[in-house]
Amino acid sequence: MLRARPAWRAGPVAVLARGDLQGEVLHCNTAARRCGVTPGMRHGAALAVAPGLQAEVVPAEALQAAGEELLALLLRRAPRVEPGGSPGVFWIDPSGLERLFGDLGRWSEGLLAELQAAGFTAGLVIGFHRHRAHALARMVRGARVLASPEAEASLLGQVPLARVDLPPGLLDSLAQLGIHHLAGFLGLPAAELRARFGLAAALVQARYLEAAPPLRPTLPREPVTEGFEQEPPDDHCERLLFAMRPKIDRLLQRLAAEGEALVALDVEMELDHAPTVRTRIEPAAPAGPSESRGLTELLHLRLAGTELAAPVLRVRLTAIGARVRAEQGALLGGARRDLQAAGRALARVRAAFGEQAVTRARLRPAHLPEAGFRWEPIAEISCPKVQELPANHHEALAAPPLCRRMLPRPRPLTAWTGRDDGDWLARTGLVRGAVIRMDGPHRVSGGWWARTVERDYYYAETSAGDIAWVYHDRARARWFLHGLLD
Repeated sequence: MLRARPAWRAGPVAVLARGDLQGEVLHCNTAARRCGVTPGMRHGAALAVAPGLQAEVVPAEALQAAGEELLALLLRRAPRVEPGGSPGVFWIDPSGLERLFGDLGRWSEGLLAELQAAGFTAGLVIGFHRHRAHALARMVRGARVLASPEAEASLLGQVPLARVDLPPGLLDSLAQLGIHHLAGFLGLPAAELRARFGLAAALVQARYLEAAPPLRPTLPREPVTEGFEQEPPDDHCERLLFAMRPKIDRLLQRLAAEGEALVALDVEMELDHAPTVRTRIEPAAPAGPSESRGLTELLHLRLAGTELAAPVLRVRLTAIGARVRAEQGALLGGARRDLQAAGRALARVRAAFGEQAVTRARLRPAHLPEAGFRWEPIAEISCPKVQELPANHHEALAAPPLCRRMLPRPRPLTAWTGRDDGDWLARTGLVRGAVIRMDGPHRVSGGWWARTVERDYYYAETSAGDIAWVYHDRARARWFLHGLLD
């Protein structure tokens, strides 16, 4: 979230389970903790103790993508890496790396520098027990190399129990006994701890006291690639495509042999004395060996719209595959809308104009109209849901509903005097005629936790039949055009 909004780094920030005021705080940074925000607190309560709190929901897709990016980055610095189960936690085996980097401190500094360059903030502890090292890593920013297991155990007294994943209610119970740090918790007798606080508390203690299981590293997957050298160098679209097509067929066959289908194709073209050109093609549906022609057509559209600064020397094609079931490729029988044809049409649009050319608005809870939705790429096409017509549907069809088109950014207007000479809205170039009627006000207010918002919305009908959606910002004493009705 902070990589997408770097301006938030200096203040209190939290990650929410959902976007309304009742959403639970899942994670928060140090600045938020200093203000009194803790995980489990409701969004509204967190805003009461930290009025400047910035909070959002992090989609699961974004979290997974960041985890995969981190894993790929770590595998470039160490051969044995195991994801730790929780998002952002990784175990690394640094054995033998000191021979390459001189010492583990220099290796860890280089790793943190690479993480920082990618926009991540990390804590790294090189210790002797995986769970104890993890507890210490949650308390540091930067790298720390421990000299001995005894040094590792002595530092556990600095780890607050609030930073350890404990069963619900156990933290408050231990606080009543005067135990606030991990070392005190680990010093409790195991039998009495289990008898008084249950099996879950005993398992947490055993995790830090017993020998940790061996590392189970994730092996990097070898990319499915095909490449060739263009001799002589050429920048003609048709000739390049002719040379790529057999390689595409080969990629699809290799994926099919592994039980996968192609979901994306990365194309890398090395130019003669010019920067390398990289692009990605995504078909409407996972492509198998029989879909080679459609994939080649998408690539043709992308190459036709790409200007090459120099002839192409080398081409590298990388296939991104995904597991597919046999029934995913089956066609539904009967006369119905061809959703696959619609998907292929949108794939052509993306190939010709870019991946962000096909999006849709997804509603989300917000008090401001412009924040009530977000644009997201369309991954697949689905038929609209059929709604039953009301009893007075003939009257409804006679007066069809209006469609509101919101502007990307509200247009400022001059002050409204109650009379219109025809230029108040017309000078924007979006509305014709003079205002003859104003319907409103419709109040939108809120934002007491960040910046107070008080708007009076009106529907302004003009002599030309246009309807504009305008509002008066009471805090700024200004008028704005926010949308049009069709």
